[in-house]
Amino acid sequence: MSQPVDIILANLGAPSKLDEVQPFLKNLFNDADIFHFPFGKAGQSFFSSLISKVRAPKSRKYYQAIGGGSPLHANTIRQAEKLQTMLGSSGQYRVWVAQRYWHPFMQEISDRLRELNSSRIILIPLYPHYSTTTTLSIVNEWERVAGDLVTPSVIERFYSEPLYLDACAHQIRNCIDESGDKPHVLFSAHSIPVERVKNGDPYEKEITHNMELIMDSLNREYSYSLCYQSKVGPVKWLEPSVEQEIDRLVSLGIERVVVFPISFVSEHLETLYELDIQKRDYALSHGIKEYQRARTVEDSDDFIRLLVKLIKGQINE
Repeated sequence: MSQPVDIILANLGAPSKLDEVQPFLKNLFNDADIFHFPFGKAGQSFFSSLISKVRAPKSRKYYQAIGGGSPLHANTIRQAEKLQTMLGSSGQYRVWVAQRYWHPFMQEISDRLRELNSSRIILIPLYPHYSTTTTLSIVNEWERVAGDLVTPSVIERFYSEPLYLDACAHQIRNCIDESGDKPHVLFSAHSIPVERVKNGDPYEKEITHNMELIMDSLNREYSYSLCYQSKVGPVKWLEPSVEQEIDRLVSLGIERVVVFPISFVSEHLETLYELDIQKRDYALSHGIKEYQRARTVEDSDDFIRLLVKLIKGQINE
């Protein structure tokens, strides 16, 4: 029997309980692919420790508000289990979950694959769009920890795949109560620094393209627009913010919105707290009468079928 193909679903990671919040933040801010602090590795370590210590109390309150921790890892486990089922039980594939900033770290998975003498690896960063702040960070970390492991095939983006578009459109339609006026579909993406885009990061273009393709899948039945969330730090990030776009929509007389988190495939703090609590409260107190939020694709059949298609496409190349 030939050696199994090892499939790694790689995601950001998140704290599952409150005492994990500060070390998770430390790992996040220590990522030089995203945050550049002065004085080399020593400066990176010092400033990431300082920032995580300062931010942790407020972040713990946010996680407390959504149940005491993030469901991101549990969601990714469900995606992996369903993917393993769809790939079959023949032993041809082994599906793993790795996380960038919390357990199981990519180092842990690379160590395990080294023990198993893995000969074929497919790495799937669970980000629909390519960015130097997400996909490239995953790839760079894998290169740092993988050592003498075989070089993986990397699926860098999947936002324009028909199955993925169907999954997104399905989640939006599921959220819409067809009684009454049609809602405005507000796409919300995680923001990135503008400087990244100026330096060639394709994220903004891919987000915009993804939005237009989803609207095609929805037969362009609704008005729509794009905003950005989750800015961190003092530099200029992509806009408009959710608040800015809500204000603009209210000025146009729009009272009903359905928000779709276009850059995420799993529920976590940015959807369950930022969109469902913070932005909802802002919208309802600033003129929006009805605010609904469509869920991420999670382990929906179309999304997992897409992963199967992508994997088998890599195998058959």
